[in-house]
Amino acid sequence: MGMKVIYGCMVVLFFNMAPVFAQDQPPSAEDIVAKMQSELNLTQDQVSAITPIIEKFSSKREELHQSMEDGTADKSSIRSQMKQLKEDEKQELSQVLSADQLGQWEKMQGQRRHKHSDGEGAPGPGGDNGSSQ
Repeated sequence: MGMKVIYGCMVVLFFNMAPVFAQDQPPSAEDIVAKMQSELNLTQDQVSAITPIIEKFSSKREELHQSMEDGTADKSSIRSQMKQLKEDEKQELSQVLSADQLGQWEKMQGQRRHKHSDGEGAPGPGGDNGSSQ
């Protein structure tokens, strides 16, 4: 019976620690698409169309993060490449999402960036969400 208690404690500890480690990992393309589907009320056709877009740009962002960690690229270069990726991704998504959905997506992205930069998710200034078409 003692081993069952130890095993049970280990399982509980594992599941309590998993979210702590997961916070350091960027969300997977699957997670992003699932959140978009839920938050933006996407149709199945839209989900099918955006999934390869999100996968492509998630992969490119991951490569940039890796090159920064490896020290093979400087931060200003990474920053400008990330900005370009964001613009390219927005352009491709605009072919699939409605204007309202795209505006909501940009707002979600802005909130996510605030959480990462503040560490607490403090609300940002009220008017600059970039959704004025």
